[in-house]
Amino acid sequence: MWQTSYKKAVTLSYDDGIMQDIKLVELLNKYHLKATFNINTGLNHLDHDFFIQDHHISHIPLDQMVDLYQGHEIAVHTYSHPHLTLLSDHEVSIELHLDIDMIEQIFHKKPVGMAYPYGSYDDRIVKLVRQAGLFYARTVESNHQTALQDDLLRFQPTCHHNDLNIFDIIDQFLAYDGNEPQILYIWGHSYEGDVDDNWDHIERVFKKISGHNDVFYGTNEDVLIFKK
Repeated sequence: MWQTSYKKAVTLSYDDGIMQDIKLVELLNKYHLKATFNINTGLNHLDHDFFIQDHHISHIPLDQMVDLYQGHEIAVHTYSHPHLTLLSDHEVSIELHLDIDMIEQIFHKKPVGMAYPYGSYDDRIVKLVRQAGLFYARTVESNHQTALQDDLLRFQPTCHHNDLNIFDIIDQFLAYDGNEPQILYIWGHSYEGDVDDNWDHIERVFKKISGHNDVFYGTNEDVLIFKK
């Protein structure tokens, strides 16, 4: 458990399992950072490609994911990325279990967490996520805070990597010298590096948060699921 040796931890979370993750992983590994990648194992075909502002977004073939994501965590993002609150209980369970089973088949490890597609969830969805055996679920509701959270199935990230205040948030986190453990949790989509033409910004974020001896760097599972 990281809290026995550290008071601060950094973790990152990226969604969708897309080709821009290749460049993102290179940057993560360059700065010795750990991330969790939330993937949709049912969207692994060309007919699920999409465009954002003329940028072609395609999914990484499942058979290439093991090598790419080595050293990082794979988590659930549902099988086909629907708005979960619009589905029946049965449909939600299918979306969760198909993704869980496929991830376990590919990576030989059962996932323990997820990110809600579109940030869509409510109390009913949280109950179904818990019943599916998952221990944490990330929302898209950035809270700009780094304090520990009690409800891991409604976990609010600190901020998106494009947050206008991200460098101030990082400075405050790095300067923290209190006794209560703190978690800096940054999330996003790797395609935003292309769409927003700001890979240099993403790298500055990674460089700034990396290499601090008093900070633990881990995946979402490493940081959120406290192990003795």
